[in-house]
Amino acid sequence: MAIIKKILSIFKSGNREEEEARLRAQRERYENFLRALTSGDLDTRWNAVRSVGDLGEPFIEPLISGLKDEFWIIRRGSADTLGKIGAPAVVPLIGALSETSEDVQQETIRALQLVGEPAVNPLIQSLKHSHPSIRRGAIQALGIIGEVHAVPNLIEGLKDADPWVRHEATVALGRIGDQRAVVSLIESLNDPIEHVRMAAMATLCSLGQPSIAPLIQALVDKNEDVSRRAALALTTIGEQSVEPLIAALSNQNPGIRKEAASVLGQIGNTTAIPALIETLADPDRTVRIDVVKALAALGVPAIAPLMQVFREGDVRTRTGAMEALWMLGQPATTPLIMVLKDDQSDVRKRAALLLGEIGDQKAVDHLTGLLSDENVSVRREAFEALEMIKKRNLRQ
Repeated sequence: MAIIKKILSIFKSGNREEEEARLRAQRERYENFLRALTSGDLDTRWNAVRSVGDLGEPFIEPLISGLKDEFWIIRRGSADTLGKIGAPAVVPLIGALSETSEDVQQETIRALQLVGEPAVNPLIQSLKHSHPSIRRGAIQALGIIGEVHAVPNLIEGLKDADPWVRHEATVALGRIGDQRAVVSLIESLNDPIEHVRMAAMATLCSLGQPSIAPLIQALVDKNEDVSRRAALALTTIGEQSVEPLIAALSNQNPGIRKEAASVLGQIGNTTAIPALIETLADPDRTVRIDVVKALAALGVPAIAPLMQVFREGDVRTRTGAMEALWMLGQPATTPLIMVLKDDQSDVRKRAALLLGEIGDQKAVDHLTGLLSDENVSVRREAFEALEMIKKRNLRQ
């Protein structure tokens, strides 16, 4: 029995000595690392930050300090090594987000991105931190990681008291691309800070299709700034918006019909022309005004269908077509000259009137020919048109 105890005592003594030797070696390496990182030259510091990735927690705080190094390569090396250490580095990294330096924040966020999934829940929890820089950095990190589960928390960030936190929330939601954010982003179009509003609009545009229907509804928002920015967003989205906007020309709300026509004119896609021509018959005058402007904005491709309405439409649609042709100006001159010989005297009369309003000199000879027209109203309108063109040329 005594022999066994003696053997165990020697064994334990050997283990203790080995443990003490291991701790001394670790402490010595830690102190060497600190000396290298704080007082070594660039190469020494670089080698130091690359050498401790497998040693874990004891080196986290010195590596956090390395994120503030004057040289980018040391900051980057520290971030990469902290990313390799993983979960134990997350809380100190989140604390480092309070640094105001963009360089430090950038590398801190890079380290959190490299840690990945283990960083997500602590980052979400830090969105309630009292320090706005930490909230902002956490939002940036979650956006870069692309964490879908954080979307409700990021949407909440759109209401943060700090404008830069709100700004980063809109950017992060754009990176993740989740349509659940659309309604809240539209509300952010009314943010009191311009860079937040612009970021919200950019994100809505980047989301594309999911943004379109809510943006169309926002065209009639009671806040004019929101409706104006919604129109700009739809215009920026462009081609994807065209079909939904064409459908909106039939909406029960005249405000939506009006604004949809306006945006279609700004987008400039000619596939909207037939639907806009039909909307010249809209019962609401304010809608018709914007339809006319949209058709004029679409330019030459709109002339042929407008001329057909000019000749065959009812009073309301004819009036709209005439106004659009007048707004188009000289490109409409030749088609109008061609109908000066129309069988219908009313068509000849209206064409003469428009040619006078447009004032293109090349219509003069053709209008002069109408001075002998069989219809007195046509002759009178031709004479008035010639006088208008003459006066315009005299002013020039």
